[in-house]
Amino acid sequence: MSRPFDLQLFSQEKTEPATPRKRRKTREEGKTARSQDLGAAVVILAGLLFMKVFAGYFGDAMKNHLVFMLDAAGDPAFSSEGWARILGIRALRDYLLIWLPLGFSCAVVALAITVYQVGFYISAKPLELKLERLNPLSGLKRIVSLRSLVELCKGLLKALLFLTLLYYALRKDLHRIVAVILRPLDEGTEEVVRVVWLLGLRFALLLLAIALFDYLYQRWEFERSMRMSKQEIKDEYKQMEGDPLIKRRIRQKQRELARGRMMQDVPKADVVITNPTTLAVALLYERKSMEAPQVVAKGKGVIARRIREVAVENDVPVMENRILARALFSQVEIGDEVPEDLYRAVAEVLAFVYRLKEGRSAPVRSSG
Repeated sequence: MSRPFDLQLFSQEKTEPATPRKRRKTREEGKTARSQDLGAAVVILAGLLFMKVFAGYFGDAMKNHLVFMLDAAGDPAFSSEGWARILGIRALRDYLLIWLPLGFSCAVVALAITVYQVGFYISAKPLELKLERLNPLSGLKRIVSLRSLVELCKGLLKALLFLTLLYYALRKDLHRIVAVILRPLDEGTEEVVRVVWLLGLRFALLLLAIALFDYLYQRWEFERSMRMSKQEIKDEYKQMEGDPLIKRRIRQKQRELARGRMMQDVPKADVVITNPTTLAVALLYERKSMEAPQVVAKGKGVIARRIREVAVENDVPVMENRILARALFSQVEIGDEVPEDLYRAVAEVLAFVYRLKEGRSAPVRSSG
């Protein structure tokens, strides 16, 4: 026994890739595929490399600051009221000289990796106040979503890996760190910096490996969330191109207006050529302004009958010529001139029409 089912249900499944219009609107709203871990990993790695390259500069700057602080401890100026200002200005200067270049380089790297992930686009829509963001139900849905579960698992995995790395690193280098207190200041500082730098590098590389997988997942998840159903694509097409019913009505109205203008030109024609019932083509030839006869109206079926009626009402000659009528209807558009291969046939028709008009206008001679 067959069961009825609604084919419309299949059109609601989001199986189609997002259209360029939806991607553009989503981008304007500030929604893109981006991994925060990737940016953090690259910035940390760049900062470590920067400190490694300029280790001499950082070491001398920190040593000079430490020497100043130790020398200032016995300075009589500290017994005066302005000691805090003097010490604060010097500490601020040393801090800027040491950390400002590092902070600036990390900021440049962070901007570069962000632009690499999402491109360069400025939009104010993410800053707009939206009431749905204050809705508790919407917030609860975000908390219990698949994305939140993945982020939780990813955070636990990162914490576990970092703790494991820290444990093995400290177990390996703990005796070296403890032995630093028995060495001179320069050697001890160099050893601590080396251990800390190696540990930071391992952390950064581990975070970078996790971030690469996270970046691929973010792109996959973003593309999945951007999918559209066939019905959504149809609705978007209607919004962009207009409803097909409305477009059909517009085209119909345009044809009616063009037909009305065409009918207004029929009384001006010199002749209407028919086949004799299906087709009708109206020709106009003005010797002073035209190089060749021109089609001012043509039609098929009901329109052809209307052209013949208007021609008869306005005393425009109607002639039957099946071959010429078919040739003019198929080869010449309204407003175009007759092609050269039809000149002879059209000229014979116009000559006959002119003779007919001359015969009508000739004066009638009385007999006797």
